[in-house]
Amino acid sequence: MSIQKEEITTATSAFVNPYFDNYTTLSQARNYVYDADKVESWLESNMTLFGASPVPGYTLFVADLHNFLIPFFSYAQYQAYNPRCTSCPPPSAIVTPHYYNRTVTDPDLSLVNYRHYMTGWGGSSRFYYMDLSAGPSYRTNELPVQVASQLRGVNTGSYYGKLWMSEFVGSYVFGAVYNLFAADQLYPVNYAQTYKIQLFVFDNRTLPEMSKVPLKRTINQTLIQETVASLVPFAKATVNINFANVTDYPALAGIVANATTNLVDPLSQRPLVDGSLVYRWFTTSGLGHITNFINVTRTTSEIDIPGFLFALKGNYTFGVPVKEDIALTGQQHTFAGEALGDMVLIGLSQSDFMLGNRTIPKQTGKGDGFSHVAIHELGHMMGLNHPFIYDLTEDFTNTVMGYYAYSLNYSQFDRDTILRGVNDELLSFALQALSATQNTLFNAGDISMANQNIAQAENLYNTMDYAGAVQYSLAAAEDASAAQQLANSAISPALVFSLIGVAIGASIGILMGYLIFRRRKPAGVQYNRCPTCQQPLRWDPAQMRWYCDRCQKPV
Repeated sequence: MSIQKEEITTATSAFVNPYFDNYTTLSQARNYVYDADKVESWLESNMTLFGASPVPGYTLFVADLHNFLIPFFSYAQYQAYNPRCTSCPPPSAIVTPHYYNRTVTDPDLSLVNYRHYMTGWGGSSRFYYMDLSAGPSYRTNELPVQVASQLRGVNTGSYYGKLWMSEFVGSYVFGAVYNLFAADQLYPVNYAQTYKIQLFVFDNRTLPEMSKVPLKRTINQTLIQETVASLVPFAKATVNINFANVTDYPALAGIVANATTNLVDPLSQRPLVDGSLVYRWFTTSGLGHITNFINVTRTTSEIDIPGFLFALKGNYTFGVPVKEDIALTGQQHTFAGEALGDMVLIGLSQSDFMLGNRTIPKQTGKGDGFSHVAIHELGHMMGLNHPFIYDLTEDFTNTVMGYYAYSLNYSQFDRDTILRGVNDELLSFALQALSATQNTLFNAGDISMANQNIAQAENLYNTMDYAGAVQYSLAAAEDASAAQQLANSAISPALVFSLIGVAIGASIGILMGYLIFRRRKPAGVQYNRCPTCQQPLRWDPAQMRWYCDRCQKPV
């Protein structure tokens, strides 16, 4: 309650709750908002009040606060807001929903972005909360549980009502698990010692537009590098930015000019630059002009990630024609950025750079720059997906990968996803290599070390120390590779044992020959003659030795 703020909106006010924007049926919305970051921090610090947090593990906090002392959207308010008779005079309806909000400032051009009307939040650590009694949400089209149950005529105190509530809550849990805790990867996550990001920023604006917002003000190299580096703490991440006028490259300027159409997107009312033509000009699977700017390397030593960013003139935006939309309405699909697997393609216009001139309240001279969308698309290129694939509720997550929250960071869920992917790649390679490798005298040491490193990596992995596990997963992959190379070398096991047999036989022969040689007498010496005087010897039975009578001594 101490952080509760009241925000009154109507359909004609400066701030509008998009869910209640039908002025014919609503006179006022009294929105009660709570700072999302403060709520997350308090819950995380006081989890012992609700049961200890799993260590290691993720925490999902599911709340129903409509019976507590905070305002909420009731079924009676829902009925008043949604009259069956659309031609009837509008009722004097007042609604009192509660939400979670935050405010973020663009790091490039200082536009203040208000993110209100959220029904959940989390991701700064391995924690997410959702308030089932918050809303309704225009973003997710979800009604709060106290309205949804009555709308369906469900008595939540009955046996069926409890089953219904379990399914209702379970659908939210499903989304959190598959969007955040066990997220899919958009692209394969690959290990490298260095992730080298090369961004090429081209100015396609008019000279007056360039003078109002210099190109170098539209992107923050340090922020991008630090943020991407947080995904791969085991490696080096670098960001290089190259600024140029599109006219510096006549062929590129020509393709952009040809792609600049007279088509207007019917939803945004923005004119279009056909992004598919520009992409085809760059990509190696198209015309291949990307090599004029960068030779892309993808090895365990270095992975290059190229990005081509365009500052478009006026209010232009990139779009891609879709045949179904052309047939129906002529609508185009517009995008600020796309991660296309082999490169990032981004387009913002002068109107984006000066968006504050059209916001309410007005923010003169302020706008959105490239950094936010660049970090988002680079996250895709590293392997991250959106957090709302299975449930839009998780669009309210503290991650740049979401659409709504306008976060500038990757969430802890994002970092876990990348690090799990790196470990999975390395460990899978190590296990597959070992399973196909014969244990020999030469590679036994490498196999043993690989198995030890696998065990160490899996131990850290199971305790969710994914960053710490990477070094052991890498060592396991290297040891397994070395063992495999030795096993697959030109010296086969049969030949090795044959050579060992020959060596042992030769050694035994040399030893026997040496012993026999030592027992032999010098050549020409006869045992029945004295070696001194060469006189015949006689056998002395008393001494059991040969005796020389001339020399008078035994031989």
